Amino acid sequence: MFTNNCGRFLNSELKYSPKYLGDVIFPNDYVKKVVTAYASGEVSRPLILCGRNGTGKSLLARLIPQTIEQMDRVVVTYIKSYELNSDIEVDRLLTKNKQFDLLFTTNGQRYNYYIVEEMNALIKGRNAFRVALDKFQGTDLTIITTNEVARIDKGIRSRCEILEVPACKPEVFFTHAKRIMAKEGANIDDDALLEALVATYEQTPDNRSYYQILDRLFRECYLLQLEKKPKFFEVPVMISPSREVL
Repeated sequence: MFTNNCGRFLNSELKYSPKYLGDVIFPNDYVKKVVTAYASGEVSRPLILCGRNGTGKSLLARLIPQTIEQMDRVVVTYIKSYELNSDIEVDRLLTKNKQFDLLFTTNGQRYNYYIVEEMNALIKGRNAFRVALDKFQGTDLTIITTNEVARIDKGIRSRCEILEVPACKPEVFFTHAKRIMAKEGANIDDDALLEALVATYEQTPDNRSYYQILDRLFRECYLLQLEKKPKFFEVPVMISPSREVL
């Protein structure tokens, strides 16, 4: 059943993905403790967020700097792992001015932030990358996301905190899912909603799949509601045949 103000279709991930760290649904207490420690700004050791696709690694990587700086717009340098294909490229991307970087941060922030996305293989510029991690720790905070942590250079791994970010269990995500459906005006039975989340987790255990099943449930409920509405048909207008003009 739907209330009158609901939309027809939903992209729940886009609409309800956490905008602040306080809104994040953490998969377990350990992940929450580590992320909270980094978000305090007191930990500057490079961080590797690892896990399968769709578990919120990139989201956490984005929200940690935002929480440290206590502002929505933080200057962050995003780097694709394939850009680190030589020591020269690493130096160019991670050091604007070596002396400046040792003494100051961008925009007066607590740290210079570097987020390296999808480091799923050995990078060619690993030697310079190791040096940069050592040299600029305390000035920089580097966060790496990966689906294949074992394929990252051992020297890089040894310099980082490695945090596995699993998908939320269905019962953990349930409260968030119920809140979304309620806000959208969809009245779905709790047992049915949890059953759908469990089935999704068993097939594809990632948070992105939860959002997709919510979109599907919302769509099906909306279409079902349409079928229950009375149908109105236009009455055909009868036009009398024209008379001959004499």
